[in-house]
Amino acid sequence: MLILLPPSEKKKSATSSEKFNLSSLVFASELSDTRLAALASHYSSRTSPAIEIYDGVLYQGLNWKTLSAAEQKRANSKVLIVSAIFGLVKPLDQIFSYKEKIDNRLWRDSIAKVAAKYSDELIIDCRSSTYKGVWPINPANTVEVRIFQVVAGERKVITHMSKKYRGELTRHLLTQPTEPVTPADLQHMAAQLFECELHPPADAQPWALDLLIS
Repeated sequence: MLILLPPSEKKKSATSSEKFNLSSLVFASELSDTRLAALASHYSSRTSPAIEIYDGVLYQGLNWKTLSAAEQKRANSKVLIVSAIFGLVKPLDQIFSYKEKIDNRLWRDSIAKVAAKYSDELIIDCRSSTYKGVWPINPANTVEVRIFQVVAGERKVITHMSKKYRGELTRHLLTQPTEPVTPADLQHMAAQLFECELHPPADAQPWALDLLIS
């Protein structure tokens, strides 16, 4: 299982005096050159774990501080956050706050090298549309999480608050005794928390897990 999350537009300020260390970030060998190009003049003297920098409704739904130490450790190995200037980070990677829009063309090739390492993993894609251009999708092993509100029997796409439910699903998966291996496993676990439907790949699109919010 690998869960892909977007960052948040809103970010908290870093609070630690620990200096930024490019080589300490995950996938340093694959991404450091592109990180240098993206960082430009963004360096800061203060850092914090990425999970403390990113804010907003998805990360409120994830509620990191209430996860146990074991669950946080699991999250740090099973969650990757897409970033405009760091490419990919683990929750506990030390980064600094920034304001930047992602350049998909800059990141596409280097992140594709990372994605190739996960060809046998179940990829749970909770990214927002802005960040979907940098991780090549393998429809066979990727499940896109979609959110719909059901009103009078009709489904409507939820935009901003969809992030909250993706955060809650991420938290739920991290707190389970086992992790999903197949899309069907994922649906079974999600159904403990949400009404949901699973749709198979079609037209080069990945599996889709639809969370139905009443």
